Amino acid sequence: MTEEPPKDRIPRLLASRQLMFFTAVILALWVFVTFFFRNPYQQAVEFGYYDSHPYDEGTIWTYVLIVVPMIGLGAALLWWQRRSAGK
Repeated sequence: MTEEPPKDRIPRLLASRQLMFFTAVILALWVFVTFFFRNPYQQAVEFGYYDSHPYDEGTIWTYVLIVVPMIGLGAALLWWQRRSAGK
C-alpha cells in the first residue's frame, strides 16, 4: 500500500458556493464604498466633500462597521444551521 491519497476523489469544500459568492459580493461592496463612494484620496485634496454630499460620515461608518458585518454574520449563521441540519 502507498501513502498517497486516491486521485479519483475530489476534496469537498467546507463552505457552499453561495456563501463564497455572497462573501465576494460583500467584499466588492466594501471596496466600492471605501475607495469610490467615499474616495479618501480625493477628500484629502478637496475639502468640500462633507459639505456637498447628502450622507454624513456617521452613516457611512455605520454601514461599513455594523450593517455589512451583521449581514455577513447572518449569512454565516444561516450556512452553519443548514450544514448542521444536513447531517
